[in-house]
Amino acid sequence: MNNKIVLFGAGATGRGHVGLLAWQAGFEMVFVDNKLDLVEALQNAGHYTVKVIGDRTHEIRVSGYRVYHSEERQAIAQEIVDARLVLTAVFDQNLADVAQTLALAIPVCRESGRQSPLNCIACENMMDSSSTLGSFVQDDLSSRDAEYCRETLGFPDCMISRVVPQPESDPLVLITEDYNEWTARADAFKGEKPAELTALELVDNQTARLERKLFIHNGGHAACGYMGFHRGHKYIHQALQDDVVVEQVLGALDEIGEVVRRKHGFSAESIDAYKEDLGRRGAIAEMRDEVLRVVRDPIRKLSPNERLVAPALLAQEYNLPRKHIVNAIVAALRYYNPTDHQSVVLSQKLEEEGLTAVLEEVCGIEPRSSLAGEISRVWDKANDNTER
Repeated sequence: MNNKIVLFGAGATGRGHVGLLAWQAGFEMVFVDNKLDLVEALQNAGHYTVKVIGDRTHEIRVSGYRVYHSEERQAIAQEIVDARLVLTAVFDQNLADVAQTLALAIPVCRESGRQSPLNCIACENMMDSSSTLGSFVQDDLSSRDAEYCRETLGFPDCMISRVVPQPESDPLVLITEDYNEWTARADAFKGEKPAELTALELVDNQTARLERKLFIHNGGHAACGYMGFHRGHKYIHQALQDDVVVEQVLGALDEIGEVVRRKHGFSAESIDAYKEDLGRRGAIAEMRDEVLRVVRDPIRKLSPNERLVAPALLAQEYNLPRKHIVNAIVAALRYYNPTDHQSVVLSQKLEEEGLTAVLEEVCGIEPRSSLAGEISRVWDKANDNTER
């Protein structure tokens, strides 16, 4: 078995986070991407650069990889046959396409006599990333290959945390923070984890770790982004210099942190440390983390299992304070960017169907619930102020 990892998604997160960590651990990297211009740029250059921002800012030149366009499915399938791991960093809407290539690779693996486990870890910001990928793969397999897949392939759900902004000009130069949190479900991982890949942590409390990250990090980030958008800020670090934004974000973090502590039993000290980490990381000006990156795809980010609505629903269930979370949800509902398709669709739904219907359809919030009433009151007040 080669010391090789196949990574679907050669964008900022793929190359600047999990791909970089795997390369640093000594793995041979095979990248796959659906953007032909990026594939050609990576092939022609033979290297890319990552500037790591932290206590010791430094640059890393990554080379020695191979890269394929996502339509080169047969060639990618051959690469997968002797890979140690398959990773994705493609956004959730592209997992079905990745599954098509994995489904091609599975009979090739079986016919080659591969018996060693192959774990496929979808490094996406979602609750059930890898198991979703696995279900897509199973749908594309014959009964014989489906049985082989169940025996040989693992799809352990995953959580990642590292900010890697989109490159502003040169796609071969990335900036990332010197921070990593990367976990996967231990009980769904087949075989032994590659010992060299110390950056990946197999955990028994994957749901708790993921929700702590999704609610506190992504929820706080989203609150900052949506509030910062309405205050006219371009970058997250600028929003965090705005007292109005900071007050709302800190309030939301306090409320979300108590929800996470109540649900999963984390200590108050660990929750406070996690919140402080978010503030420290977000304030780094060199990251140039754009507000528009943080707020994109509002329909997904307002869904019932996501970063704002899920903790709000839990706060309602636990009868905990949620005023600042509600303010962030309203800010997300009021966000409009004509270049963001989900923003346009959401605005149309609000215009045509009204707030109550959108809360039920998009957010999974019952129309007669106290949470719906709280959101409605803040929504009406915000719109009254706008009209004035």
